[in-house]
Amino acid sequence: MGDLARINTNVAALRAFQTLSDINTRLVKAQEHISTGKVVNRASDSPSDYFISRTMERQINAVKRKNDNIERGINFLQTNDSRLAQVANILIEMSDLANQANSIAVTSAEKQAIQQDLEQLRLEVEAILQSGVSSKLYTGFTLGGLHGVSLTGNLTRNSLSTLTINGTNLNVTGSQTTLEATISNIDKALDVILRDEERLGSFVKRLEVEFDVNEVESLNLKASLSSIQDADLAEEQMELTKLNILQQAALAMLAQSNSAPQSILMLINS
Repeated sequence: MGDLARINTNVAALRAFQTLSDINTRLVKAQEHISTGKVVNRASDSPSDYFISRTMERQINAVKRKNDNIERGINFLQTNDSRLAQVANILIEMSDLANQANSIAVTSAEKQAIQQDLEQLRLEVEAILQSGVSSKLYTGFTLGGLHGVSLTGNLTRNSLSTLTINGTNLNVTGSQTTLEATISNIDKALDVILRDEERLGSFVKRLEVEFDVNEVESLNLKASLSSIQDADLAEEQMELTKLNILQQAALAMLAQSNSAPQSILMLINS
């Protein structure tokens, strides 16, 4: 009768229980894979894949941080560029006023009014350059009453220190020579501002390109990580269904193995 006659140790039941325990372990893992969407949740699942996946997650986070910093840098540069654009608009208006004064039809009183407008616009340029442009990007200077800024380091070869707009050389009420010098000074200042705007724009463009490169790198890293870490939910669901059936079958066999030794009572009672 083999194992059936062994009442003290029900080997068949122990084997059925061992099979059931194994199925339950696999069932729990399948459920975890479906709930997390990953086949590698801890180092014991696959030591090498776990190490690779965690390393790649660090790389993905590093690339994301780079792009976060790039976005902040772009916003920083664009903010300063918008302030320089404001200065350029004012200088264009100042140039128009100065050229308006350069006419024999303009009276002395009109020139005085234009001079007042120019002075107020100059003060607004000064205010923007003093408080509107970040000190992290520029270094302050004072030149002839105009408090401006200059690009430093590798950002530019020229500086706004070439600006020469103040109450002395911004004068349309004096001689024709003085008026022409005023027009020239304004145009030179506008040229400096526009060149610095151009440089800021080139740096923004460069950062945007770097941002796009990092986005592609991040996508490739995520794709590689997915191939290592992500679970195939369709396959895992099929595995779960199979294990549920096997679990029910193992339970039935365990119940049958536990009841089988009762047949020995027939020998005892005969």
